[in-house]
Parts: sequence; structure tokens; C-alpha cells
Amino acid sequence: MKPKLTAAALAGALTLTSAYAQTTTPHNVKTRADDLNFELGFPTEETTRKVFDELDYQRAVQAYLWAYPAVSFESIRIATKRDLGADLNDLVIADNYADPKGLWLTANDTTIYALANVDLGKAGPLVVEIPPGAIVGLIDDFWQRSIADVGLPGPDGAKGGKFLLLPPGYQGDAPQTGYHVLQGTSNNYNLMVRGIVQNDDKDAAVANVKQVKVYPLSESANPKPNKFISMSGKVVNTLPPRGMAFWERLSAFINNNPVQARDLFFMGMLKPLGIEKGKEFKPDARQRGILEEAAKMGDAIGRVMLFEGPDRFRQAEPFAGSKWHWVFQVNPVQQTDAYGQLDERLHYTFGAIYTTPALGVMKAGPGGNYVQAFKDKDGNRLDGGKSYRLHVPASAPAEQFWSLTLYDTATRSMIQNPGNDAARSSLDKLKTNSDGSLELYFGPAGSAPAGLEANWIETVPGKGFYPMMRFYTPKAGLFDGSWKLPDIEIVK
Repeated sequence: MKPKLTAAALAGALTLTSAYAQTTTPHNVKTRADDLNFELGFPTEETTRKVFDELDYQRAVQAYLWAYPAVSFESIRIATKRDLGADLNDLVIADNYADPKGLWLTANDTTIYALANVDLGKAGPLVVEIPPGAIVGLIDDFWQRSIADVGLPGPDGAKGGKFLLLPPGYQGDAPQTGYHVLQGTSNNYNLMVRGIVQNDDKDAAVANVKQVKVYPLSESANPKPNKFISMSGKVVNTLPPRGMAFWERLSAFINNNPVQARDLFFMGMLKPLGIEKGKEFKPDARQRGILEEAAKMGDAIGRVMLFEGPDRFRQAEPFAGSKWHWVFQVNPVQQTDAYGQLDERLHYTFGAIYTTPALGVMKAGPGGNYVQAFKDKDGNRLDGGKSYRLHVPASAPAEQFWSLTLYDTATRSMIQNPGNDAARSSLDKLKTNSDGSLELYFGPAGSAPAGLEANWIETVPGKGFYPMMRFYTPKAGLFDGSWKLPDIEIVK
């Protein structure tokens, strides 16, 4: 019996030793970041420093990606004040269309834009008055989440109406009739409307948009006339900044708005980095170094997510087998029943602004849907020094109109070419083929095909670009496979 007991005891000891070895901390851990050392299971002083720096760096990168939509809208607020002199409640209007002189994430030049920044913490309950007529608009919080559509896609329709925005947690009196009442969850909101040009009458669209009113409810008996400031032809840079300026804007936004329940973990990530609700942002040298490095990585991730995100999401694409992708991979509330759309939100907000239920609709009817492409037919990136052709089949599935705009990959804004013209649309006088289809051309100076100059957009050598095609009031053909937009082909 003794040999058997001894063998059993030895086997048990070996098992315990093996289990113990698997649960104890090794003296040295090789990681992607660096070698980490532990003595008697305790981290060394150097390892502690390395781990906390790595932890804060990782969290700073994730916080950058999470914060991008809010910093983007905060940057619009700052830029319209700095470059155009627009205060809160003032309306910035593209009365002669948007154009490449202004840097706006994927703006286009086919409608009469107007926008206003509001702050419910300062104004209290706020009225947004939309006139009757062909106006399409929305109200987003600074996280770019839709709180309401206004105008044609909204509850007011073409009749016009009044919207009442209540501050977060508002307990005061509010009118019960005559308004579409909206309970805000943030102080900062952005109103954007588009005046639809009908019968080629731009002036009528501008005049209608200038009937939009924004004023505190307290002044409803006699509201002051709104100030309209033109953005057309103006140099303005609304892009989110890089480096420490990004974090400064994030801190200012956080201090001016309630923290959303969904964001409490992110606020916990930011706290060791010097960004905390109710406190001034004064990072020390360690925090500053981590934040600056994280901003570089965050910007790089944003660019990769924009241009490669659709392949990561593996969602159905508009035209089977093509290089075109749906622009709207995110929904207006930025979440599903199972998860928050962090990657989809970054993909969209790194390249564009504003979300609304009226955009990204996957059926025929009012609203709009957009597609974009980042490669040509052969899978190569689009190069401003080369010439390309896009065949647009007849009967494009857009009840109102379609437009195609070229964007600079660096700025995600309209390409800045000598002609200050980055788009074509079905509203333009384009040369068509006998069957109603047409060819669009993109290329550097001197590459326009003879007789087809109206169908050509000049690109810039040394710069990448990508097209976005918009379908306003899309038809069934955009979704049922009966109409397909071919890939862009290089002209050799």
C-alpha cells in the first residue's frame, strides 16, 4: 500500500504545484507595451508607472473616439463665432450655397443651409419657429443625436410650426398647446435647416429660410429679429482640432452639460487625465503627454474607421459587388437593443455632421439616403492627379434630385479647386446620353473631355478624394436592386 500512497501523494503534490504555478504572478511579463516586473507578486515601482501610463493612454484613446461627435459640434459653435461672428441663436446661412472655401464636414452646394447653436442653460425654454414651405431640418444635441425633425419630415410638415425646447430637468411652467414640446437632455443643441430650391428659384428658398426664428420662450410675446450671417464664400474652419485643443473643447463641453448615464464610465476614464465635471482642465506634464499622444492615435483611428469601417461592420451595401457603401451606418439614437454604436458613430461623425431619422431611410419616400466610395473599380484609391469616369444610369432613384460631391480625404470637406466648385447634380444642366444616362468626369486641370466640361469636376494632384452621392426622397430602385450605380473607372 505504501508505494501506492506515495505515488498518489506525489501526483497530488504535482497537481497542486501545477495549479499554483498557473495562478501565481510570474516575475516577468512581456507585453506589447513593455516588460513588466513583479517581486513576490508585487509590481515594482517602474512597472506601476508603466501600467498606469498605459492604462491612462488606452482610456484616453477610447475617450477621444467617444467624444468626437461632441467636440465636432463644439468646434462648429466656436468657429462660427470666431470666423463669422455668430452668437447663440444667430443663424448662419449659406444664402449663395456652401462652397469649398469653408471647411465643413461633407457639406454640399445644392440646398440653402442655415444653422444655429443654442444653449438652454443660458436661454431657458427656447422656441424654434419653422415657416411653411419646402424646408427640411433637424435639431440635434451636441452628441449628434436627433431630438426632432422639423419642416417637411417633421410633425409640422409643410405647414410650419413651433417647437419648444425645454432645458434638462426643467420643472417650470410650459405651454401645453401651440408647440411641439421637446424635453432636452443637454444644454447645447444645434438647429440645421435646408431650404429646397424649387423651379430654379434660389432667392425664394433663401427668403423662406430667413423666416426661421429662434428665441427664448420668455420673449415669445415680442421676439427680437434673428440675425442672419452669410457663410457663402467665407473662410471658416469648423473641423475638430488636433492635440490639446481637442481636450480643452471636450472639457468645456462637459462642464456646460449634464453627464449622460450612458457616459459615466467614460467620465471615469477621463478623471485621472484631468478632465472632470465641474473642474478646470489643468493637466500636469504626465497627463499632457498622454493626452497629446492619444489625440494622434485617435485621429489615425478615426481616419481608418471612416475609410475602412464599412468592411468592418459587414452590413449590406447598396449595390452588390460594388465599391459603394451606405453613408449612414449609424442610426439617429446611436444604439441598438444589444449595443451602443461606438464604431458606427465614429465612422459617420469623423466624416460628416448631423443625424436624423429622415436621413439614412431604407425605403422609398420622404427623406434621403447617401452612398460614398473610397476606391475605383480596380480597388485602387482615388487620386486627384488621375482622371476618372462615373456612368450614372438613367432614371436615378430620387424623386426630388440627386447630387454628387467630391471631398478631400484630409479635411472631409469639399475639395478646394481653382474653380471653387466640387459638385454636380441633376439640377445642373448636364449633357446626357440618348438613353437618359450620363457620364461624370473627375480629374486634374486640362482633363475635361471636349464638349463635356459641364459634367466634369476638377481634382487636385497630390490629394486624395472621394465622392458622395445623395438621393433626396429616394425611390424604390435604390433599395430593390433594380437600379445600380457602377464603380468609378480610371480613364487611361
